[in-house]
Order: sequence, then structure tokens, then C-alpha cells
Amino acid sequence: MEKIDSLNRRNSLRLLFHGPIVLRRAGEKEALVLATICMVDMFTTLLWVTMGYATEANHLLAWTFDVHPITFVLVKSISCIPAVLMAPNLARRHKTFTIWLLRIIIAVYALTYFKLAQF
Repeated sequence: MEKIDSLNRRNSLRLLFHGPIVLRRAGEKEALVLATICMVDMFTTLLWVTMGYATEANHLLAWTFDVHPITFVLVKSISCIPAVLMAPNLARRHKTFTIWLLRIIIAVYALTYFKLAQF
């Protein structure tokens, strides 16, 4: 009996990743898009700067490459994660405002990224 309880407890703690991702709360879709854009920006910047093809356009983050590329990843993540985590909670009280604010942030981020990257 104890073995079954232990097995059930262990299975209940296991993360199960199957089926479609369902984003139910307001602002979750926009927060996911913003997080994806931040990650793509971080990885492409990291790749291009370390290979010598580009320099960091953001002067507040440029110094991190002088320390170490991992420092860049940490600082970039720390600057993006709070906004992404707080957005769905803010949307509970101010649904329409939060959704539109996130959409504007996404548009400005993407436009700035493509403008500075100069494709």
C-alpha cells in the first residue's frame, strides 16, 4: 500500500508535457509572444556579437560582453522576465489595457529590433 501511495505521489509531481498549449488568461498569448521575441533577440545578439558580426546596440547591455557573454544572457533575462511574468497578473484587473500595452510593446520591440539589426 505504501509503495502505491509513493508511486502515485511521484507521478502527481511529474510535469506532463502533452497536448496543445492552452493560454486561457488574458495577456498570456501576448506575454508568450513577447518572451519569444526577447529570447530570439538575446540568442541572435549573442551569436552575432560573439562571432564578431555585430556589436550590441543597447549601450546599457554593451558592457556585459566585456565581462562575459553569460553576463549578457543573465542581464537580458533579468530585464525581460519580470514584465512577462507580471503581465497576466496585471491583466486580471486591467484586461483591455494590459493586452493593448503588451501589443504595443511587441510592435515597438520588433520594429526596433529590425531597425537596429539592419537586415
